[in-house]
Amino acid sequence: MKKITFQITLLLLIGLSITACQTRTTRTAMKHGEVLKTNLDSFEKNRQKLSENLVASLEEAKGALTAENPDIPEVSKDFEKEWRSIQSRYNKLKGDYEKVGTSSENYFNQLDELSGSINNEELRNEELAKNKELAARWQTTYNKAGASIEKITQVLESGNDFHMVLVASSIRQKLEQNVEELNKMAEQAKILLADLEVFTQAGRDLVEGEG
Repeated sequence: MKKITFQITLLLLIGLSITACQTRTTRTAMKHGEVLKTNLDSFEKNRQKLSENLVASLEEAKGALTAENPDIPEVSKDFEKEWRSIQSRYNKLKGDYEKVGTSSENYFNQLDELSGSINNEELRNEELAKNKELAARWQTTYNKAGASIEKITQVLESGNDFHMVLVASSIRQKLEQNVEELNKMAEQAKILLADLEVFTQAGRDLVEGEG
């Protein structure tokens, strides 16, 4: 009788242990999902601010240069100030992007752990296959966003070069060339920042289970 009671108690303890382990795994997976969502929100917030500052700065410089008798030294001073702020915002955006990468990796690891705890082999393999497919789609989206960020780097470098040209223009007054260059940078920036908006939405769909 004592032996039977011990066996029952042991089975109950094992059952409780398994349940507790599964609960911890579920909570951990959900926690990683929340971290990923938080990082995506931060990324999108900084993307919007960068977009507003970058495009506005380029358009303001264009407007100042096309005004009658523009004060190019003053335009150059204002542009440099705004550009420093933009570069700071850009660095924050890159940092957020890296955090999204780390949190998404943790998210998928926990998702696999959760799926891997399924006892039914066929069902477990189906769920793991879904995770793998979703992770592959996400990685493609993540890589595209990274490419856009690198291209924005080129826009910022062009802005730095443009500032040097602007300073020189204080002497040479090559306004037409400067305005054309601003137009190119502004259009390129709008396209790239819109690409990053798509990336953020894809990440949100991922953690909300719509992907």
